Formats: sequence, structure tokens, C-alpha cells
Amino acid sequence: MKKKLYDFKIILLITFLLPQVALAEFVVSIRSPETKSDRREDYSAALVALALEKTKVEYGDYRIVKIPPMNTARSIYSLESGKYPNMLIELSYEKRMEQEFNFIYVDFPVELGIVGYRVCFASPQVYEDLKKVERLEDLKKYTIGQGAAWVDTAILRHNGFKVIEISNFDSIFKLVEMGRIDLFCRGANELQKEYEAQKHSGLLRYDESFVLHYELPRFYYLNKSSKLAKERIEKGLALAYQDGSINKIWEYYFLERVEFAKLKQRKAFHLENPEVESLKDNYKKYFYDPMK
Repeated sequence: MKKKLYDFKIILLITFLLPQVALAEFVVSIRSPETKSDRREDYSAALVALALEKTKVEYGDYRIVKIPPMNTARSIYSLESGKYPNMLIELSYEKRMEQEFNFIYVDFPVELGIVGYRVCFASPQVYEDLKKVERLEDLKKYTIGQGAAWVDTAILRHNGFKVIEISNFDSIFKLVEMGRIDLFCRGANELQKEYEAQKHSGLLRYDESFVLHYELPRFYYLNKSSKLAKERIEKGLALAYQDGSINKIWEYYFLERVEFAKLKQRKAFHLENPEVESLKDNYKKYFYDPMK
């Protein structure tokens, strides 16, 4: 009699838990913009949603949650701590993310490499002089502002540039306007929207004479405990690339912006990125070449 009563309790427990399991959501946590004018995460968020939607039949429903605004350095700390479920952040490839933090990443270059074409906001003091630049060496006398913990800092310093790291994103534009730093270089897909958002002072200008280029694959990084999320998003992105969905989203967000940068009319200077020397070059087949 006791055994039957025990078995009955087990059945009741299982029956009670089953609906909870069935209703369990697959939650993915993504970054919020750092400021009201910051639109850098729009495309990234759209691509995550696309990947999850493409895998809905196989993996089930999902919910995307935006975590509080934070800069890159703080985001890396939050990802390492595992504070948010299946948190991911889009970062340029950097060996230390695997070696130091033990992160895993989705093997697909989120922005198809376009962010590696760098065009620069310029201070009023150097704007005219930049038009005379003919050699890469001529640019190295200028100071370049970069966000804290951006891999671009290491790349630029490796190539001989003077770089100043600044923690607050919006303040970098102000420092350029004031002439406290000479240049603030952005991805070709970022220039137009950031210029429109920041030009209210009337002092912000961007150079139109040159473009810096280095290979800069950007991946979604996750905590090592989020292996299922990595698997699902990686599979979803592969499906979306095959059926052309990613190209449509990329063109929606970036094509007009890249054309605004007029890359073909600029002098191109190529830089080395030592971070990708040991990286398997599978990512290159997805890269978009705006110079063709």
C-alpha cells in the first residue's frame, strides 16, 4: 500500500512538472544601446532574432531579453560572470576572449566584414590637412580615439598609431569636435547614422579622403555554459545565409550607409590585424567587398 501511494505521488509530481517543461522559454540576452543615440546594436539584434526564428521548428520558442546598457568592458565582465541567461555580445575576434575568459563564439562574421573598412571623424584642426595625406606614415602623427576594451586599439597600436582609450562612447565625438583627439575611426557601415545622430553641434566633420582597412571578423561571444545557444544560433545563421535572408537584412541596414561612405573614391591604406593570424579563415567566404 505504501509503495502504491509513493508511486502515485511520483506520477502527480511528474504530471505537475510537465506543463512547466513544455512552457519553458529559450531566453537569449543581448546588449542594449549604451546611449539613446547609439544604434550600433540594431542590426546585431535583428540577426539574432533571425537565427532564432530559423531554428524555431527544431529548437522551440524563444524570447530575447535586453540587458541594461553597459560599455564593452562591462559587457565582457557580465558575460564572464554568467549573470544573464544565454547572454551574447558581438565582439571583434580577439584571442584573449578564448584564452583568458574561456568564451565560445558563433562561427559566422556578423557584419560580413564591412566594419573592417574604417572611415574617420576628424577634428577641425586636422580636417584640411588630411586631404594632403599620401602615405600611411603621414597618418601616424595624429591621435586616434577608441572605446575602452576595443580590439581596434591593439590593431592600431600594432601598426604604429597613437591611440587614446575613452570609456564613454558619446564623449569620443565631443573630444573630436573640441580637438582633444584628431580622429575617431568607425566602420563604413556606422559613419552615416552616427554623423546624423551627433551633428547637432554643427562642429562634427568626417574625412572623405582615405579609408583604413584591416580584417575584422566580428562574432557573437557567449559564456562556455551556453553551448546550446551557440549551436542554435550558428545553425540559424547558416540557414539564413543559404536562403539569402542575411543578405536582405544586411542590405536593409547597411547598403545605403556604405554607399554614403564613398569608399571607392578614397585612398585605401591596409593594416595588419595580428589577432587573426592564427584564426581559421572560414569567415572570409562570407565577407563583403565594397571596393569591387
